[in-house]
Amino acid sequence: MKRITTFIIILLCTTIGFAQTKQSDQEIQKDSVLNRIDSLVQITNAWLEQIELDYSLKQRYKLYQTENIYTLLQLDTKTGMIEQVQWSLDSNEGSMTINNEDLTYGLGHGSGSFELYPTKNMYQFILLDKTNGRKWHIQWGLEAKKRWIRRIY
Repeated sequence: MKRITTFIIILLCTTIGFAQTKQSDQEIQKDSVLNRIDSLVQITNAWLEQIELDYSLKQRYKLYQTENIYTLLQLDTKTGMIEQVQWSLDSNEGSMTINNEDLTYGLGHGSGSFELYPTKNMYQFILLDKTNGRKWHIQWGLEAKKRWIRRIY
């Protein structure tokens, strides 16, 4: 009788130990799968960030025609900075700054946040921050005192 009881106790201990081991194996497999999923999510996020950065950089600068065939306005669509670009068949080419201030105030909404709209006056444009609706009155000109930017409230 003692032998049978001892045998049953040993058999139960072995079964319980095996069951715990099997459960531990399942937990290890779950952890392994979760680690793989986590790795895949991290890789996917890194790819998406790179794609967004590539797209953002490709769409960052935009040229706008003016009614003057030799003058274009270059807009940094991420910051709202504007350069007046002069081109010519002579050597009289270059660019002049109209606005060199980051209008996002360091918040950096992303490329495409700013856009220029022409007015009926060939020298003046409206700059729009498409993320929050702020507006600026822009004037380009050949003389420094005729180039300016002013916020519209």
